[in-house]
Amino acid sequence: MVRVGGIVLDDAVARAWVAGAHDALSRARERIDAVNVFPVPDSDTGTNVLLTVAGGARAVDDARPGPGADAVLAAFARGCLRSARGNSGVIVSQYVAGFARRVGAAADATQVAAALGSAARAARQAMADPQEGTVLTLADAVADAAAEAAAASAPLPALLAQVLDDARASLGDISSRHPVLRRSGVLDAGACALLVVLDALAGAVAGRHPGLGWLPAVGFEEQTVQHGDGGAYEVMLLVRVPQDAEVAGPLRSALGAVGDSVAVVGDRDWLHVHVHTDDPAAAIAACVVGRREQAVVRLVEGGHGQSADEPAWGVVVCTRAPALAAWYAATGAVALVACPEEPLRAEHVARAVADAGGARVLLVPGDAVDDAVLAEVAAVHGDGVRVAPARGELEAVVATLASVSSADPAAGARDALTRLRVVASVGDAGVDVVADAVAGIDGIDGGESLTVLHREAFDDDMRARVLAAAGDREVAFVGPTGRGPLVVVGVD
Repeated sequence: MVRVGGIVLDDAVARAWVAGAHDALSRARERIDAVNVFPVPDSDTGTNVLLTVAGGARAVDDARPGPGADAVLAAFARGCLRSARGNSGVIVSQYVAGFARRVGAAADATQVAAALGSAARAARQAMADPQEGTVLTLADAVADAAAEAAAASAPLPALLAQVLDDARASLGDISSRHPVLRRSGVLDAGACALLVVLDALAGAVAGRHPGLGWLPAVGFEEQTVQHGDGGAYEVMLLVRVPQDAEVAGPLRSALGAVGDSVAVVGDRDWLHVHVHTDDPAAAIAACVVGRREQAVVRLVEGGHGQSADEPAWGVVVCTRAPALAAWYAATGAVALVACPEEPLRAEHVARAVADAGGARVLLVPGDAVDDAVLAEVAAVHGDGVRVAPARGELEAVVATLASVSSADPAAGARDALTRLRVVASVGDAGVDVVADAVAGIDGIDGGESLTVLHREAFDDDMRARVLAAAGDREVAFVGPTGRGPLVVVGVD
């Protein structure tokens, strides 16, 4: 390898890039969040990319890879892929993976330019419906400019400096090519995040800190934003598949039938899946091509992770019922779904806790998390995570309902569970047995509300029977759950 100008991307520079990208995104997050319009105006692109890159940085620290930029960036890419959040995080994680595949122990300007081309292709291939005028267009422009500069024998520092100057200058024009961004008059948030990451690379090569003065200082008026209907929920999960199995393409198609903003990216024998959908259970079911784990469901337009307006509390609910994931997420909680193939582990819970945000997080374990995992979570998070004494699905539902209406969700959930009495539980039985159990509710003393958890859909007649038996009590119908007893009724 010819070291043009004497400077190459080696392991020291790679480590500086990882640290610099994490630091720069920490400082840039709020400004990137402020211009987040596409695919939905949920103000979390900066947060999602920060959490993604933070996972990559932890992977480098934990793996302690040997010498060589290739080893450092391979660990960085694996960590980013596993920690990816949202559309933007998935794209950036795949971009880093594509870059890492084309570098050796040390890379000169020509090899870095080739890596930037590989990164742009990888990011575009991750998306089922690539959108022009976004981060993908910017990535292509960066790759083309780098290839041209390398052909002119530019040394690596000069190549990156010129490419990034050109990219920042063209960002407004690129963003204006997308109708949503053009109407809103803002830069693409994903493109801004990628430029922060690439500026950290240039800074690592040149021995300087990346500057953020080019980032926009103002956001957008949300009421002016228009975009496609999409889905109300964001679903993300990992799927372990047989090595070299050709399932990514068919999986993208299957997810495209139940939602949009589909991304399926992989590393060796597993895939990271992202989709916006109105039917999280269907999206999780579509991923049964492999061993599913770390299935997280949350509202697309809810507060995500480390937002600028961080709430006092976040809520994480663990469940074995994919059919209830949408219900839990609709309350504002992050739903962590335990799939049959893999038990929930502490790392899965930690991921959901980070997504919930908040200075403190209420963890509702249901019957999906065992005591050893809870102990591990407590050892790491301490008082930052409060565990509700809810060890069943009905208890999880009641705790979640109580947390929504309480200034102190942990105290509200605890008090509601203390008062909770199970007054009817019917396993597999006919409708007459269920009706008899429901009819017995009116003989129960006390309580202000009923929670009715039902495995199958309730018809209008059965709902009417419950309401009549409940009297003045408020009734919450939750289901169908798709699992567990046919009907469980609790009174609070």
